[in-house]
Amino acid sequence: MVKKELPTSVSSTPSSAHLGGTILIIASGIVALLLITDIISLLNEPEPQVFRDRLSETVVSAAFTLALGLLWVRARASVVASVFAMVLAVLVGTYLFSLLVVPLLLALVTLTQTRKFSLRYLCVTLLWAISIVVVRSYDVGFIIIFVPLIAAAYFVALFARRYQQQRVSDRKHIEDLRRKQHEAVEAERKAIARDLHDIVAHDITVISMQAKAAGFSGDPAVAQAALKVIGVTSKEALQDLRVLLNVLRSDGPAMRVGGSLVDSAGNAASSLEILIGVEVFAERLNDLGHPTKTTADPRLAGLPQSAQAALYRVLQESTTNIVKHAQERAVCRIEALVVGNRVWLEVANALPGNPADGDTGGSGHSSGIVGMSDRMAAFGGTLSAKRVRGDWVVRAELPADAIDQNAIPTEANQ
Repeated sequence: MVKKELPTSVSSTPSSAHLGGTILIIASGIVALLLITDIISLLNEPEPQVFRDRLSETVVSAAFTLALGLLWVRARASVVASVFAMVLAVLVGTYLFSLLVVPLLLALVTLTQTRKFSLRYLCVTLLWAISIVVVRSYDVGFIIIFVPLIAAAYFVALFARRYQQQRVSDRKHIEDLRRKQHEAVEAERKAIARDLHDIVAHDITVISMQAKAAGFSGDPAVAQAALKVIGVTSKEALQDLRVLLNVLRSDGPAMRVGGSLVDSAGNAASSLEILIGVEVFAERLNDLGHPTKTTADPRLAGLPQSAQAALYRVLQESTTNIVKHAQERAVCRIEALVVGNRVWLEVANALPGNPADGDTGGSGHSSGIVGMSDRMAAFGGTLSAKRVRGDWVVRAELPADAIDQNAIPTEANQ
């Protein structure tokens, strides 16, 4: 058995339709019982004259009951049937049944149909009430009772509809907030995963390679230098992990002193300042046997901390890939500049004559490139990693206006 629902317009809400359906079920039951009672009384009436009077009343009652029943099928058909019942009631001169059905119909139409449609039906019912007084002036008492009833039905239904719409709106708002909260949690998880990747991929790679160098060199001086690099790198890795864990525990940033992230470990890699990063990673590449030339614009110190952190992580990932994939003694270059309305970072290393050897563009670090691209995209920037005239070049660009160009001092103010 298919359950029919109250017809609704485009503007009606599911909650309004559900409330209207509930009211219609109850009203249909009450009206049907009243009609059955009238029919039984009619059949049991022995007097012919009284029988004819009651027959006329029963026909009017049946017409109004039909109008209410048609509301299950189509609202416009129900309204047309109710208008026919109203005309019939005027001709017969019986209105008692309409005092119940017409306000119910008006309330249900107001709940489930457009406001324009319900206003038209309200005007029809008022005109009907006026026509009764015009046709039968002695029935003026009917309009005194009927007008307040239909006014109450209309405004109560209008209030109920707005209340239901507000509930639906609040529910959607809560769902949107929950969705945004879920998206924020997912974004934070991805950010933490990227930071962990940056820390582990870079620092552990350096430690591993230096440990191998110390083991195979056979030279105490080389081994001592490798151990020194291992000590510094492991200290910075612990510092990064400590800051990250502090964020997870307290949901707040690490302590800042003079714009830098610091704690008992001192000025480690966790400061995430791009100018410091250029110095730190250039020194590290030099220690690992990659001669590195650097160019850094002092104005980058005026960038917001979030933008500096993003550039820092790109620099970290890029130097990690150099350590992993570049040939020994490969010449490197790090440039961090402000050019016009763009902020860009470029990290390059020389490729061997055979591109298949030492090509840092392989798929082995594709997840790192994806992470760097995501960081730049968050600021409306771009990232590219490709071969350019014998070099492997990673270039990250940020639009200065997207990160508050006013925060970057001009050359005249230097």
